[in-house]
Amino acid sequence: MSQRLLLAHVINVFLAAYCSAQHTEQVYLSGTDKDHTVDWQFQCTSGARSGEWTTIPVPSHWDVLGFGSLNYKKDIGSALEERGLYKHTFEAAKDWEDERVLLVFEGVMTDTTVKLNGQTVGPTHQGGFYRFQYDVSDFLKFGEKNLLEVDVAKHSANESVNKAERTADFWVFGGIYRPVYLKIVPNQFIERVAIDAQANGEFSAEVFSSTNTSKNIGPKFSIEAQVKTIDGEPVSTPFGVETITPGSNSSTTVAAKFDSPQLWSAEKPNLYQVEFRLKRGSEVLHSTTERFGFRTVEVRADDGIYVNGQKVVLKGVNRHSTWPDSGRCLSEAVHRLDIETIQGMNMNAVRMSHYPPDPQFLDLCDELGLYVLDELAGWHWHYDTQIGSQLVKELVTRDVNHPAVLFWDNGNEGGFNYSLDEQFGWYDPQHRTVLHPWEAFNHVNTAHYLEFDRAEVASKGVPTRHGTGEVYQEWEDVNDPNKYIYMPTEMLHGLYDGGSGAGLEAYWEMMRQSPVLGGAFLWVLFDEGIKRADGTIDCAGNQAPDGIVGPYREREASFYTIQEIWSPVQVSLSDKSSLEIKNEYSFTDVSECKLTWQLRKFSQLDDPEAGYEVLAEGEPALPSIAPGKKGTLQLDLPNDQHSADCLAVRIDNPQGRELWTWVWPLSDLPPKAFMENDNRLGSVVISSTEKEISAVVGDLQVAIDKQSGMLEGVRRGDQKYSLSNGPEATTVPSSLISLNHRMENEVALIEGEFSGGLRSVTWAIHPSGWIDCTYAYQAKGESDYFGVTFDYPAEFVQGKKWLGNGPFRVWKNRRRGGTLGVWENEQNETITGYSEWDYPEFAGCFSDVHWMRLQTSEGPITVVPHDRESYLQVLLPEQPPEDFVGKTKFELPQCGIALLDAIPAVGSKFKTPETTGPRGQPNVGKGIYEGKVSFYFGE
Repeated sequence: MSQRLLLAHVINVFLAAYCSAQHTEQVYLSGTDKDHTVDWQFQCTSGARSGEWTTIPVPSHWDVLGFGSLNYKKDIGSALEERGLYKHTFEAAKDWEDERVLLVFEGVMTDTTVKLNGQTVGPTHQGGFYRFQYDVSDFLKFGEKNLLEVDVAKHSANESVNKAERTADFWVFGGIYRPVYLKIVPNQFIERVAIDAQANGEFSAEVFSSTNTSKNIGPKFSIEAQVKTIDGEPVSTPFGVETITPGSNSSTTVAAKFDSPQLWSAEKPNLYQVEFRLKRGSEVLHSTTERFGFRTVEVRADDGIYVNGQKVVLKGVNRHSTWPDSGRCLSEAVHRLDIETIQGMNMNAVRMSHYPPDPQFLDLCDELGLYVLDELAGWHWHYDTQIGSQLVKELVTRDVNHPAVLFWDNGNEGGFNYSLDEQFGWYDPQHRTVLHPWEAFNHVNTAHYLEFDRAEVASKGVPTRHGTGEVYQEWEDVNDPNKYIYMPTEMLHGLYDGGSGAGLEAYWEMMRQSPVLGGAFLWVLFDEGIKRADGTIDCAGNQAPDGIVGPYREREASFYTIQEIWSPVQVSLSDKSSLEIKNEYSFTDVSECKLTWQLRKFSQLDDPEAGYEVLAEGEPALPSIAPGKKGTLQLDLPNDQHSADCLAVRIDNPQGRELWTWVWPLSDLPPKAFMENDNRLGSVVISSTEKEISAVVGDLQVAIDKQSGMLEGVRRGDQKYSLSNGPEATTVPSSLISLNHRMENEVALIEGEFSGGLRSVTWAIHPSGWIDCTYAYQAKGESDYFGVTFDYPAEFVQGKKWLGNGPFRVWKNRRRGGTLGVWENEQNETITGYSEWDYPEFAGCFSDVHWMRLQTSEGPITVVPHDRESYLQVLLPEQPPEDFVGKTKFELPQCGIALLDAIPAVGSKFKTPETTGPRGQPNVGKGIYEGKVSFYFGE
């Protein structure tokens, strides 16, 4: 018999035996997630809606649903005594009588006491983020109704639990917020497994079984395993241990070696499954299946983080588990949305801050490819050793088989119980490295929120902080040979429109030079807002609006900044058709990606739709460029490409997700034909009165005030336009010295000379109706911004359409992430992260603006800056209240529009812009600045 036939025969024989095996049966008593719930009887003991029995959906948080009290960071008032009393009846099947029945809670906040049919089934569980279970076989009435009673105390009786979980920088909810279910297993069953599958094909698993027997006679117990593809096709014959020692929670190790397995990484998340079978003789008593991936993780001191022998850099974000309508009770749709959002920013990693997530989230990280830092709760305080030991076990035994999990985090920012460090390895045969986020520990410096100069030292291999468990201090010897891998687990603390993307470009340019860079994790993924009964989103003042995206994952500007900076393929244009390509992947060749080029012509000012027309496009094969290497690609563009406005190049990853689209102008974009056409309103007539100089052409009238030399107003027929009081320099007040007017080549010229900030202004009114304003002003010394302004009432502005970088505004230290195009949006009152969450925000500074049309209640006003390096400010963005704004406060002029040669940088929650590198430093004026802007009023 051939080896292939022999293998098939062995598998067929095995499958015949397997068909009689008993799998675990899972019966939900609750719903499965926030969108699929089951009503239980419920009473809250204090606070709102308390004292009466009603019903509540399970899983859920009672405080999010209006019971009791809802608090951030700590329990206060009645919450200290608040309890939720649950009752639920269910029927236990008669045929479970000869089985073992386990009652499983995936997560309850916080102290949980459980009764079944009036009897307490086990000790009160403490710890709100962990799976726990009870064997309730002896408490059930089979074939009858059973009464389940659950008493949940929001505030724990264990003070260390409160300090670790409920005195922390997140919402502190109450309730059964993850599913509750029964697991029905045979009396002899596999309790759990812990897998270690290495990149070299070595596979081993610790199998824990319950095989109690009253007589040590008859066939022996054995463990058998078989590895399969993720689709269930066998890739091995069964292997295992023929004789195991009977007992409860007895451990047996099974092992095998596989040749050339497909390896798991975030870039290539190849998964397998393995089926374990508990046998007695030839009889299969119980079987269970686990997913896993072959992969090896190494922390190489003085070097970096390696996956499967390849150095990786983690580009990550911190993620809370929250949804505005349901708190920490989530769903698969929310988990997928979060992963889509994370990967959409070209991130490859996520930190579970500051507690373990739903297991389904980790399942999806395995499937879709994200590296994970899995975290034991604790923020400045930690669990005591007794309760901490139990919770470490619950955390690790639940999550140990996820290949996505690279590290265990023992608390956060001082919430480290050092006596627990070694215990993670008791349950993890892979012995993943344990981190102390905020400390330099186990060869990884995770220091948080270092300022730029201090981070620069750390990036060169020397941590600026090292942990003693007591005091953090700067390292004085920059040549210390004990180099730590630099991987801040929190940096650029987002708040409102600050942090996150702001400063990232400078940090990343610096950090990438480090030979020991392990990566970085931004704080935080989304604004952690909760929807109150009145429909408002509560972000607990400025404690929780720290997100790169909004509460419902609305994408803010920093999302796109990060997406561009962290794209694993970087493309630049060396001439009009030659691309330089850099591969920053770890495992993916550029040839596996897809490139699409387009020649685009932008929509024009009067076109009904914003956007562009594609004149030509192509999908050339990408060259082979290995990870860490550079290469070139010559595009075969049409000869008539001069008719196009721009070249766009998009790179998609092997899964078809856009990494980034680069857009480069191919010609001198507008001012174009719409300013140079032969349309005439008529001949220009200029006149002077005691108060003003006026120029009239057709139905257009422009008035310049003789006292100030500023624009007084504009009329088009009977319609007045309220643009006025400009151009006024933002530096120091100006005084008019002289004002003259004359005609030159049918153009009316009104020329003003000034002292102070403004030095000169020339108005040119053309027969076409276009109005040019050429100006010069002086700026010296440090300033948040400088340029010239015009007044216009904000209440008249309805929308804007423009050709330039967009669709989001920019700051000096956050210019990346915009794309050259024609954009439009309606006026909104969004204050980033504080109110509305209608993005992109309307007001602010915009870069590389070629033209902009403001739609107003008075009619359209078209603005054409002539300097591509200047910024166009539209209105003054509103800011959160003074006591909330932190270090994200900015200064901009009060105006309708402004032409600025310098704009402010923006800070983060706790750090001023100056700490974010060169682009965060104050602007320095160096003398006279000149500029020109053109206006058109009406259609």
